[in-house]
Amino acid sequence: MLTSLRKGAASWLAKILFALLILSFAAWGVGDYLAPEVEDAVAKVGESEIGAEEFRREYSRQFNDWRRRLGGNVTPELAAQLGLPQEVLQAAVRRRLVELEAGRLGLAVGDGQVRRAIEEDPNFGGRLGGFDRALFERVLLTNGLSEGEFVAILRRDLSRRQVDRSIARPVRASRSMAEAVHRYRGETRRATLIRVPEDAAFPDEPGDAELRAWHEANRDDFMAPAYRAVTAIVLDPDRWLDRVQADPAAVQDAYEARIHDFTVPATRRVRQVLFDDEAKAQEFMAQLSTGSELERAAGNSGSTVSDLGPVSRSQLPQAALADAVFSLDGEGVTGPVRTPLGWHVLAVDQISEEVVMPFENVREGLQREVAREIAVERLADLANDLDDQLAGGADFEDAARMLDLPLLTIAAVDGSGLDRAGQQPEGLPAEPNFLRTAFSTPVGEDSLLGELGDGGYFVLRVEGETPPAVRPFEEARPLVLAAWRAGRLDEAAKAKADALAARLREGRTPASVAEGRAVEEAGPFTRTETKPESGLSREVVQAVFAAERGEVVVARIADGYAVAVVGSIEPPPYSGEKIESIRAQLSAEMVEDVRRQFHAALQDRFGVVVNRDLLAQFN
Repeated sequence: MLTSLRKGAASWLAKILFALLILSFAAWGVGDYLAPEVEDAVAKVGESEIGAEEFRREYSRQFNDWRRRLGGNVTPELAAQLGLPQEVLQAAVRRRLVELEAGRLGLAVGDGQVRRAIEEDPNFGGRLGGFDRALFERVLLTNGLSEGEFVAILRRDLSRRQVDRSIARPVRASRSMAEAVHRYRGETRRATLIRVPEDAAFPDEPGDAELRAWHEANRDDFMAPAYRAVTAIVLDPDRWLDRVQADPAAVQDAYEARIHDFTVPATRRVRQVLFDDEAKAQEFMAQLSTGSELERAAGNSGSTVSDLGPVSRSQLPQAALADAVFSLDGEGVTGPVRTPLGWHVLAVDQISEEVVMPFENVREGLQREVAREIAVERLADLANDLDDQLAGGADFEDAARMLDLPLLTIAAVDGSGLDRAGQQPEGLPAEPNFLRTAFSTPVGEDSLLGELGDGGYFVLRVEGETPPAVRPFEEARPLVLAAWRAGRLDEAAKAKADALAARLREGRTPASVAEGRAVEEAGPFTRTETKPESGLSREVVQAVFAAERGEVVVARIADGYAVAVVGSIEPPPYSGEKIESIRAQLSAEMVEDVRRQFHAALQDRFGVVVNRDLLAQFN
C-alpha cells in the first residue's frame, strides 16, 4: 500500500510532554557520520538503535510543531528542503550519545528524583496548584503512553541532564578578548577608488586551435554533470483532467460554499475625530450641525481629523464603529460613538456597495478545481492499485498496460532537471522529490511509490547513468568561446588596473593617473560594509583592510577592477556596553564550542551509523 500516508498531527499536549526532552541543536551535521548503513533502524548509536518508528514519531511531532508556528503552508517537501529530517536525527543521536555516556559513568536516577520531577512539573499542576493526578493521566492518555513508559523517558532525561550540567558550566570570556573583537569589528577606513571596467567590445574570435588549447587547459570548467536515464509512471492530477468530468451541480455547490471568496465587501471612506469626553464631542457635533466643515470644526476644537480611507465593516476595530458607519443610508456624519479609545465622530463618504462576482465569471476556474479534486481522489485509488501490482511482481510495462497508464521515458536528466541540451525534459514533474528519488535509487532498480506535492504520485526505474565527464570540444565550443572572451576581457582590465596602481605607487596622485575616469572617495566603512554599485565590493573591502594606510591595492568589482588607495584608519569609539555585549556573546559561543567538542568525542567513543535509505524517505 502507499508508503507515504502520514500520521495524524500530535496535540499541543505532546509538545508540553516532550519539550523537556529536546536539546538545543548544535552545528553537527549528518554528513559527519560513518558511511556504512544499518538495516532496521534510522541510526545505530553504539550498541543502541534509533528505530524507524521512534524517529517517525519524533519527526511527526517536530513537523506539526513547525506547522503550528509557521502556518499550514509547510509541506513535507518544504520541511525536507529546510533540513528537518536531518535536524530531528541530529537531536536524537545527541540524546542517545549522552544517555550512553550516563550509563558508562554509572549515573543513576532514583525513584524519589523522578517523583519530585513529576510533582514539580507545572504542566501537571491543577487550578489550585500542586500535582494533579487526573491531569497527569489525561496527558499520558492523550499521547498514548503508559505511566511506566513516561517514567522511563523521564528517567533517561534526568540522567542526561546530569551529564549536560557537567559540561555546561559557565565560561567567561576575558574583557581583553572582547575589547579586541570590538576594535576589529568597529574599525573604519576610508579609501580613494578608481574603477577600471572591462571593455564593452569583444576581442576578435580566435581560431579553433587556440580554443582547443583553452579547452584543454581549463577542462574542469567544462564538466558535464551526471545524467540518469529514467522510465517512470507519473500520476499527475493536472494531466488527468481530460479523463474527469466535473458535475455542474458540484461546481455550483463549490461556488456557493466559497461565495465569500468571490465577494468584494462594501466599503465607506471614513474620516474621524476622536475626543476624550462626550461633552467635547457633542460641542463638535453642534458645530457641524450649523454647517461648519469637518476640518474647520476640528481646528476650532483643537482636534485633528484622521482619514481612515475606504474601509469595510470587518476592517473597523470596534463593532460599535462599524454599526454606526454602515447604518447610514448615504454620506453623512454619525456619532459620538463611545469605545475604549474615547468618543468618535465619523464622517462617511465615497460609498461602494458590496459586489458579488457572477457564477459565470468564475465557472471555468471552479470546474477545473472540482475536476482536479476528483482526479486526486481517483489517482489515490489508482496509486494503490499500481503499488499492489508492482509489489506482486509486475514490471513497469505490465503494470502500465494493465492499468492503462502512460510511461514517461527520459533519456537523460541531470540533478537540476535539465537534459543534455540544457532544457527541461518534456513531462518531467516539477516536484523536487521526483529528481531526488531518481538520483538516490540505484541503477537498474525500481523506486518505492512516491508522492508529488500537488496530490499526485510516481514510481520510477533508473535505466542507466552517465557519470560526470569533460564535455567534448565540439559540444562545449560555445561555452569555451564565451569563457575565452571573458578571460581576455578580464586580463585586459586587470592589466590596466595594475598599470594605474604602479603609477600610484610611484607617488603620483589619483587625479593625475585617472585618465578621465572618476576618482571616488569611499568611507568610512567597516569590514562588513559593501556598496557594489559604487565600486566598494567585498573584494575591495577585504583588500583595503588587509593593507596599511597609503598602500595601493587592486581588487575585483562587478564589471572589472578597482584601484584603491587606503586612506584614514580609525578605531571605534569606546563603548563599555558594546564590549560587555560582545563578551557575553563570546562566553555563550565558548560554552557551545565545549558542548560540540563533547558530542564529537562521544561520537568517536561510541560510533554512529546512519541508514541513509530510511532517512531519504523523509527527504
